[in-house]
Amino acid sequence: MLTPQTMQNPLVQDEGLSPLALITCAKSPPQYLWILKGACTHLTLTSDGAKFALQSYRFITITGTIGANNIKTSAIVYIADANDKNDILLYKGKKFPPYTSKGKVVVYAVAINESKDTIVPKAQRNKPVLQYVITDTSGLHGKQCGVGVYAKQKNGTFKWTPLPITAPVKGKTVTLTQYSVPPGFQFPSKTPVYFAANCY
Repeated sequence: MLTPQTMQNPLVQDEGLSPLALITCAKSPPQYLWILKGACTHLTLTSDGAKFALQSYRFITITGTIGANNIKTSAIVYIADANDKNDILLYKGKKFPPYTSKGKVVVYAVAINESKDTIVPKAQRNKPVLQYVITDTSGLHGKQCGVGVYAKQKNGTFKWTPLPITAPVKGKTVTLTQYSVPPGFQFPSKTPVYFAANCY
């Protein structure tokens, strides 16, 4: 269940935090493995997909869409973010593996399928499989952004893989849209899928 983070005097808070109490889900469940301590939300995903919106956290706001999929009824999916500045908890004593790519990672996010079934995205004409709209009120680094995904492979290990998504920065916002389903991409039951947006 989502609960507001205890807020301190606004004058001594991180200036990037919303003046409203930040909603987090920094515990297990709903998160597993490495836990992201930033903004959190959850959505009810149907076979037609669903939209989500995270609160502003350290200057960054993320909204987006998870598209059509194989769900027969519905599934609860949690989404949380972080920037890896002491806001990703250790897992079994190990630090979260950073995404290594050109430019700079501006935000990390995680999606967790809380249902018992694996969610498999489906491509539909002119409709995104995944979309992320990232706004950084302090200004995004660079002129282009891309996305990497850290997900469980068939052999049981996790691996960072760049997705075939790039988009130009427009002002302080970038809209990253994926229309095809990457080979093997899915949301397994109660297994986190991590994302990183890098700008350059």
